[in-house]
Amino acid sequence: MKILILDGFTLFQKDLDVSIFEKYGEIIFRDRTSRDELKQVDHSIEVIITNKCPIGADDLSLFPNLALILVSATGYNIVDVQSCKEKGIQVSNVPNYGTFSVAQHALAMLLNYSNQVDLHEKSVKRGEWSSNQDWSYTLSPIREWHGKTLGIIGMGNIGQAFASMAESLGMQVIYHHTKDLKLANRKFVGINELASTSDVISLHCPLTPKTDKMVNSEFLSRMKSSSILINTSRGGLIHSLDLKSALVSSQISAALLDVLEVEPPTVGHPLIGIPNAIITPHIAWISLEARKRITTSLENTLKSYIEGKVVNCVNP
Repeated sequence: MKILILDGFTLFQKDLDVSIFEKYGEIIFRDRTSRDELKQVDHSIEVIITNKCPIGADDLSLFPNLALILVSATGYNIVDVQSCKEKGIQVSNVPNYGTFSVAQHALAMLLNYSNQVDLHEKSVKRGEWSSNQDWSYTLSPIREWHGKTLGIIGMGNIGQAFASMAESLGMQVIYHHTKDLKLANRKFVGINELASTSDVISLHCPLTPKTDKMVNSEFLSRMKSSSILINTSRGGLIHSLDLKSALVSSQISAALLDVLEVEPPTVGHPLIGIPNAIITPHIAWISLEARKRITTSLENTLKSYIEGKVVNCVNP
């Protein structure tokens, strides 16, 4: 069996060993692969492991022996799952691998914004505390989240994990979801109420036609001028130009973003360089622990496939 890994660099890096898959067949490892480059790879493979490299209906014809596509993520929109089903190709994903890592990153971004630890630590290193007249000083306002309201859009596993973290700070949690989940001490509200009453809004929903650019000028106009927007989910949930306008005009206080609609972003992206847009390069998922869970899940699914069992299939 030949196993083609299309974009292994971000998953394996230098701390995970791809050799765990060698017991199942010959490994063809690529750090990264564009869709156009699919025409140049070995086409006799039976298994593909991909994360960001798209595989559409036309691409499937390149691989006559292909029987299994493993998506090394929870979202699988980069694969034409219906075309795969029609051709008898199993597509499996990796569910729930990064719940706590992603929630932790959302919390880290929030606390970084409110407490500015890095800013003040660097000030001390520069000797500014030693030369200061006072025993305590700040270079930016410090905010406390106790008693403030967190609004979560998408109360799935990650949303609930982040809600618990926020509740440990004394925050009150409200949420909007596809339905009322009847969660204790967490109030289900409409999207407009969430926008207008939250001090912090965190996005944890999938990107669908219904949620595409849901954070737009109308939504932003309902938010408090002191409120914070967090997105560790999908960049397409936000209308970037509308958000830029809201940030520049101080319509909202800040946006803390780990994702953008196109990654890597184009040079001159409207949100990059704005002082109150704090952006990290899609790293909420990338903890060593989360990546270990991904590789373990991929191996289990591959082993099950060889044994004739179907695991984590998204196109049954």
